Amino acid sequence: MSRRLVYTGVKPEAFNQLKGRLQQMGLSLQSNSGSFNEKGVSGKYKYDPEEETLDIDELKVGFPASMMLSADSLQQRMTELVVQHGGRSMS
Repeated sequence: MSRRLVYTGVKPEAFNQLKGRLQQMGLSLQSNSGSFNEKGVSGKYKYDPEEETLDIDELKVGFPASMMLSADSLQQRMTELVVQHGGRSMS
């Protein structure tokens, strides 16, 4: 089952820090919008720096990532990262 995560209050500096932290987890966000499919984790994302919103859609956890984390734990980690950088979860 895929998930949709929506965050507000994500300033451009925070989005850049978030991208760096996600890179450490193995997820590369190359620009302000696109998709990722790495190590069993996939989804689409769109960051709007003017509205300070980050929308992650179709987030899925499959093999091999599913051996180490679930969709729930990934969502929790991502939300913690966003909140640490000043954002708020809307989903």
